[in-house]
Amino acid sequence: MRVRMKHAKLLFSSILLAALFTASAGIAATTTAGINVSRGQNDSMAYGLNIKQRYDPWVANEMFELAPLAELGGHAWVSKHKNADTLWGGFLAPGLRFTLNTDKNLQPYLEGSFGGAVNNDNTFDTRQLGSHVLFRTRGSMGVAFGDEARHRVQGDYINYSTIGLTRKNDGYNTYGLSYGYSF
Repeated sequence: MRVRMKHAKLLFSSILLAALFTASAGIAATTTAGINVSRGQNDSMAYGLNIKQRYDPWVANEMFELAPLAELGGHAWVSKHKNADTLWGGFLAPGLRFTLNTDKNLQPYLEGSFGGAVNNDNTFDTRQLGSHVLFRTRGSMGVAFGDEARHRVQGDYINYSTIGLTRKNDGYNTYGLSYGYSF
């Protein structure tokens, strides 16, 4: 078990270094502050706040652009059961955004990230998460709109897991909506 946790910590550290490298490698294009409300497993709710930094696109043409991003934020999970369990934590993840260049004021996009999260506990409600340190995978589909596409609304799927590095690995999944404002 200790060997697995050492591997998990090493992998988590590598992801954090990759996120920092991604952040320093590109020139910042936009910063977005966002809020997330999601439905989680076991009849729970998940809430989040984040800052996303999108960098200059790797590929850009008249039809689309592909740009790296980094996100940093916090989350809270609240159980609706009698025990009213609450878990909170933070995350850091590098990712990519694929944007269709349909209009300057209306831009549909797909976004994803893979990084790490650190939580205040390794259990939530009846779920055995396996560790305080988890991997966080997010996939989103959304639209940027308004003056210079500053507003963002997106649907999110987020998974937290030890990806099998611990014996107990119930993980935690959420489905929800996010709103962000770019400046």
